[in-house]
Amino acid sequence: MSRVSVTLVTVALLCLAASQPAATQSVDQIIQKNLDAKGGLARLKQVTSIKQTATMSMQGHDASLTIYSKRPNFMREEIHADGRLVINGFDGVSPWILNPNVSPNPIVLTGPQAEQIKAEANFDGPLVDYKSQGTAVSMNGFEMMASRRVVHLRLTTATGQRSDVYLDAETWLEVKISTMGNQPNQPTQLRRDQELSDYRDQDGIKVPFLVRTLMNGVLQSELKVQTVEFNVTLDDALFRVPKG
Repeated sequence: MSRVSVTLVTVALLCLAASQPAATQSVDQIIQKNLDAKGGLARLKQVTSIKQTATMSMQGHDASLTIYSKRPNFMREEIHADGRLVINGFDGVSPWILNPNVSPNPIVLTGPQAEQIKAEANFDGPLVDYKSQGTAVSMNGFEMMASRRVVHLRLTTATGQRSDVYLDAETWLEVKISTMGNQPNQPTQLRRDQELSDYRDQDGIKVPFLVRTLMNGVLQSELKVQTVEFNVTLDDALFRVPKG
């Protein structure tokens, strides 16, 4: 057999071996590996609230960010930029924003922006108990992302919202989450990619300390986490729509 033939056979065998995990591993097995890599489902369920601080660069502007999260799906983001404070919140019912550049009063949101805040407020993320959330997950196989081999999962929520989650095939942690959605005053859908990296162990749980957000491939923001605190005391009133 010639050297070329041996090479082609070797490549074919390697491709066959690489394709086997996709055929033999179920969606639930893949998700179990992801949860185990992050600290295990039992440890994740012990967390009832989170406070994170971070710095963020947004198209030439720098900001500081504090994120409060609480079970079951409460969320509040405080963004300090250019001497102003912008707040996004969700009290489990109403997504809202307080932006002095738009209005002195809080605005209850609807449409794509509201759906994005609701998705971000999902305390455990889309993979934990995905069936009870009404989400369908399909296995789209293994792919190459630059030099990294990743597992591609496709999620479809009960409302029809589709997202693609890419897990590192070695660490089983999320490296990218992609969603398609409409934006206000935009006739076409935009692709939103979140790239997650620099995972660190925080009280037995793996947390990404770098998150880059791109719209249609263009970098919009880069978030660098500074601190993460679990099980802090947070009053429900922190997440409600401010009066006035």
